[in-house]
Amino acid sequence: MRTKVSATAEAAEAPAPRARRRVPAEAPAKGIDQDQPFDLYQTPGHLIRRLHQIVVSLCYEGWGALAISPVQYGALMAIRAFPGIDQRGLSRAIAIDRSTIGTVGEQLERRGLIERRTGTRDKRNKELFLTEKGAQVLRRAHPIAWEIQDRVLAPLAPKERREFVRLLAKLVERNNTLSRAPLGPTGFEAD
Repeated sequence: MRTKVSATAEAAEAPAPRARRRVPAEAPAKGIDQDQPFDLYQTPGHLIRRLHQIVVSLCYEGWGALAISPVQYGALMAIRAFPGIDQRGLSRAIAIDRSTIGTVGEQLERRGLIERRTGTRDKRNKELFLTEKGAQVLRRAHPIAWEIQDRVLAPLAPKERREFVRLLAKLVERNNTLSRAPLGPTGFEAD
């Protein structure tokens, strides 16, 4: 079950359903550049957005009883990997803007999945730690996450899956700096 806040945060990812208008076949609609091909469905940006929508839908379906979003799952995974990480480091670790990560942290804390403690490095910051309840949620969510990945990649042959993930990782890495929230060092990596 999705919380109201997580549903609101994810609402921008899914467009509202649109009523269909019937246009008679004998009277095609005229508009600007009607002689140009309609190639939206062949553009990488549109296809990536659609695949993202599909993955988000599968996450909500698979994690329904856990009531976590893909962003919350990513945050929990990063907090587990970097105990004591602060929100700034967390936003860099999962490439989410700092205002959104604040809301995500509040949601996770309210549900008892993480704990915030006064910083040992900087008293002005709060350090984030996974609670036992958060660890239990992750233990349940993690195998489902892999099932979701397998389901998304199922139409591809094993060699195609590896190549798709390799190329996707290359695109993300090479275009990271173009993001409003680029992936970056957390400041909590092991020395």
